Amino acid sequence: MINTLTSLRLIFAFMVFGAHCYVIDDIFSTHFFKEGFVGVSFFFVLSGFIIAYNYQKKLQEKEITRRRFWVARIARVYPLHWLTLFIAAILGDYVVASGGLDWCRHFLASLTLTHAYIPEADYYFSFNSPSWSLCCEQLFYICFPFLVPLTRNYKHLLYIFCVTAILLVVGMHFTPEEEIKGYWYVNPIARFPDFIAGMLLFQLYGRLKDKPITFRQGSLMEIGAVILFLTFYMCASEIPKVYRYSCFYWLPVAVVLISFSLQKGILSRILSHRFLVMGGEISYGFYLIHLFILLSYAKWQKEAGFDIAWYVSVPVLFGITVLLSLLSYRYFERPMNKRVKSLLNK
Repeated sequence: MINTLTSLRLIFAFMVFGAHCYVIDDIFSTHFFKEGFVGVSFFFVLSGFIIAYNYQKKLQEKEITRRRFWVARIARVYPLHWLTLFIAAILGDYVVASGGLDWCRHFLASLTLTHAYIPEADYYFSFNSPSWSLCCEQLFYICFPFLVPLTRNYKHLLYIFCVTAILLVVGMHFTPEEEIKGYWYVNPIARFPDFIAGMLLFQLYGRLKDKPITFRQGSLMEIGAVILFLTFYMCASEIPKVYRYSCFYWLPVAVVLISFSLQKGILSRILSHRFLVMGGEISYGFYLIHLFILLSYAKWQKEAGFDIAWYVSVPVLFGITVLLSLLSYRYFERPMNKRVKSLLNK
């Protein structure tokens, strides 16, 4: 495990949390907070890197089968997804109002993680809306074992990335503004280059990890990566949003990932603190739970007519989300992960 990258998951999950806090107060509708959706792009690129880090060699050397790989990913993704989906269905506030057969179609699409393929907001944002990103992850996991043979020569993987990236940018250019989210933000096929970028970064990591890098050099790399990312982030308002959904952030996210994966600098030492690493471990639960907390509070605030300053309510809601994520990780996610693996690997 690369501790620094695990800790970064918490930081980017916090950015997604901030991007959704506009339901609490208008101050979070500013660019600084709303641009936090970049956290999702980070997770997709990171997914390609970490999946390659954990499984590429094992699949190449046939230490595990494709089936065992897919079972491991199912055990990781589906239990908490289904739990939050059923909670959302019971609460009834997280899906566009529909009844009968139409409701069943929405539910089945969410249940099977296929709802993000349908470019309609009442599908891809239905029930627990953050789950759209799991549709993308599911596609990545299905394809990964078939991409592993290409990693023997990184150029093959690079060709695929370049072709898909070009098609992506061209398609974005010709897509009407009102349709860009459905086709380029949530669509799993459109997010596939993010995952490939992560796999390519792992190939680069393999070449750099044993290079002699001093603490000073590592620190400068990490600080430079942060500055580069913040520069892109703060200047992003000048770029059409469709490009910011993915390709605009490929460079700064890649530089951040490769710099911190080497764990050679001062910032890596800070990020290696066990509390931050644990925060990264619970980030999956945090991501799927946080919108429940924010929307429930916003609804209560509206109905009660009781206004609490955002600088009080948001930290409290963040703390509640972290606590629930910890409980979910220890008492639901880990036990269910083991049970699903045991059941499906028989």
